[in-house]
Amino acid sequence: MNRLRSGSPDAWVMVEPRSAFAALMRQPADGGIWLGVKRPLFLAFLLGCTISLVTCPGLNLRLATSATACWSFVPLAGIAALVVVGRNRDGLSLARTIDLYFTGQGPWALWLIGLSAIWSFLQPARAFAVSNPFWLVGAASVAIVWSAWIDFCFLRLVLGRGLAGAWGGLLLQRLISWTLVILVFGAPAIPPDIAERLKL
Repeated sequence: MNRLRSGSPDAWVMVEPRSAFAALMRQPADGGIWLGVKRPLFLAFLLGCTISLVTCPGLNLRLATSATACWSFVPLAGIAALVVVGRNRDGLSLARTIDLYFTGQGPWALWLIGLSAIWSFLQPARAFAVSNPFWLVGAASVAIVWSAWIDFCFLRLVLGRGLAGAWGGLLLQRLISWTLVILVFGAPAIPPDIAERLKL
């Protein structure tokens, strides 16, 4: 795929995940010591910038940096789930597996950029009305389905899973990563009596 060489692999994975992953698997690993780190770090930074833009009139670097650190648990949860689900195929390092997996985070990146744009260009009351429920539910549903298709192609082409194995891996990956994110993000809101029973 010559177009993949001239453009961003992340963009082509969003549009043509099957052929893009097949082409990426044929290319030598590139990224040095940053391989397996740069894309998860970018996602955490994008989350941090989104938090800053949603909560402040503009991009506040100090808030974005601290939010990046706080929200880094989201890509870390994805990596933890990938370690469980992605028992590496022969010759594929963990860093390379992580790097290839995070090329498929484009739908969520677009969703975050859209949310940031809403809160950057609209007055707070209007931004709240537009982002809830249209963006937080409607656009998020599109991102969920779109990213699930990309991850399914990842499991099939990068990790070499069969049809049933790819579906099972996708469900397990979502169960692990989303449970971890919900526990970390939602734990403070859990009523004390329930948290005590769950040992949280």
